[in-house]
Amino acid sequence: MPNRNDRAPGFNPYRRFALLALLVALSITFGLLSFFPGWDVVFAWLIGVNVVMFAAFGYDKAVAPTGAARVPEAILLALTALGGSIGAVIGRLLFRHKTQKASFQPAFWLCVILSIVLAAVYYTVICPECR
Repeated sequence: MPNRNDRAPGFNPYRRFALLALLVALSITFGLLSFFPGWDVVFAWLIGVNVVMFAAFGYDKAVAPTGAARVPEAILLALTALGGSIGAVIGRLLFRHKTQKASFQPAFWLCVILSIVLAAVYYTVICPECR
């Protein structure tokens, strides 16, 4: 059953949740960098995006039975791939969200692996002195 917000003119859950998630993750990132100026930007980003992913899984689980606007799976997967794998895995397990959905599992684990590979490449090849 579509909720009221889905019919609102200009409503785009992908754009809304993507912008909100990115703004919060970037705010956390730059907030951390202002308190810890010696930190690597990617390290601060990983903390920020993981906090956002944990919160996104909790929010999506909480609103699932209410009919309110949900976080699109594409956003959950994209942010997982962009470094939020730890927060996503912990959020999935703690909130027991999207753990049984068979169509979500392969894409989710592929994004987790991609996230780990990207971080490993950054810290071993691109910027080994950033460790």
